[in-house]
Amino acid sequence: MQTETRTDRNVYSSPEPMDFTEILEDILRCLKRYWIQLLLVLVAAAAVTVAYLNASYKPVYSAKVTYAVNKTGMTENDAALAKRLSSSVAKIYGTYEFQDELFDSIQEKSLDPGKCWISTQYTEGANLFTVTVSSNDFRNVDPVLEAFQQVYPRWADKSNGSVELETVDRVQASQIPDNPYSMIDCAVKGLLVGLVLVAALTFLYAQTLHTVRKEKDMKKVTSKGCIALIPDTKMKKRTNENKSHLLISNKRIDWSFKQSMLSAQSRLDQIMSRQEQKVLLVTSTLPQEGKSLMSVNLALAAVQNGKKTVIIDGDLRNPSVGRVFGFEGKTLGLSDFFDRKADPDEIITRSGELAVIGGGTRTGGVSGIISDEMMEDLMGYLRRVYDFIVIDTPPSGLFSDAAILEKYADTCLYVVRQDMATLHEIQEGIAPFIIENKLAGYLINRSSSSISSYGKYGKYGYSKYGHYGKYKRYIKTTETSMNTEDTL
Repeated sequence: MQTETRTDRNVYSSPEPMDFTEILEDILRCLKRYWIQLLLVLVAAAAVTVAYLNASYKPVYSAKVTYAVNKTGMTENDAALAKRLSSSVAKIYGTYEFQDELFDSIQEKSLDPGKCWISTQYTEGANLFTVTVSSNDFRNVDPVLEAFQQVYPRWADKSNGSVELETVDRVQASQIPDNPYSMIDCAVKGLLVGLVLVAALTFLYAQTLHTVRKEKDMKKVTSKGCIALIPDTKMKKRTNENKSHLLISNKRIDWSFKQSMLSAQSRLDQIMSRQEQKVLLVTSTLPQEGKSLMSVNLALAAVQNGKKTVIIDGDLRNPSVGRVFGFEGKTLGLSDFFDRKADPDEIITRSGELAVIGGGTRTGGVSGIISDEMMEDLMGYLRRVYDFIVIDTPPSGLFSDAAILEKYADTCLYVVRQDMATLHEIQEGIAPFIIENKLAGYLINRSSSSISSYGKYGKYGYSKYGHYGKYKRYIKTTETSMNTEDTL
């Protein structure tokens, strides 16, 4: 028999080349999964940007004067001088001496030339350059430009000898600012900022995502194969109808889901038949990955294939298998057998051709209820009577119950829900079954056949899947009050 050994290697130790198609799928999955949160981020970023632009907006008013330089009479030499004068204007304007002389030339002393700034533009190849005076206060611009025209020619003569500056054009300031405020422009800029932020968040999500999305992700954890990909599906909804579970016996179940479950059971049957095995343990890493749902459907598929089948609810913390068939808490079950309140025949309830052993009337961890000798006797009895035995257990990533029940099973099926548990969590949860060489393979539940299908189970009453942060409560509660699975 081929065995698989577990190594304590880091599943992220060897980075793979970046797959842009996969990143795009992850980004689109993130958009589909968190679209409400991302929409709020987009709106908030746009609102903050618009508010900032509105608060920081200052109108700018400008007046211009264009000079023609005449000194040598030669166009080429005068053009070079115009270029030199143009580049020196801002430096001259910034000196205290020029500022003082400029201030003295302004007749209206309430104006402040220090609130104005100068820019120049040289006309390439010509003896022309333009000086622009700008300010946030419309009243400053024209008086400062007039004073500049009086003072500057003398400063130009000081540094370049006698220079004739001819004013060829003058544009006075307009009461309409050069940068008129536009709410539409602010909204567009805010929207762009929001989109960039959303894009950055989704890309970061894609880069930091270490959950299982495809079969190749599980190859980092185990060399065992994928038993089946169970599609993310939905029931054909009808009005005024009681809630029903996603079972292959339900005529309203999607064909692809039913065929996937039948295929999974058929492949498990081939694997187990070669080793003459009868008992299959089903577990997962975290609650709400669908392990109980998979357990029940595998049992139903075995019945359809003509096998005499029994399913055992080994999740004694919060039995859920009997809930599917409507008799949870109404019949005796596994815990009653260990309490010596019932014989094996008395804890078996029939649901059509399927035999079901519920959790019973007492709840708690397996370690506090199970009797090793009695469990051996029960499994011996069931092996003699049934062809196929399924044991549903609590999540192995949180509890040791699955590892305890593992010794009564021949092999194990590990259920992995797409995009839920991290690879590290799966590696820890699956380790006991790899070590004991009892892992038949894994099953990826709610696998999206395309990047557009995601998250439909919760709409139709057979499950209420929650977010990852919800699972922390299982660690904080006491063992007797732990609720390992709200639903299948």
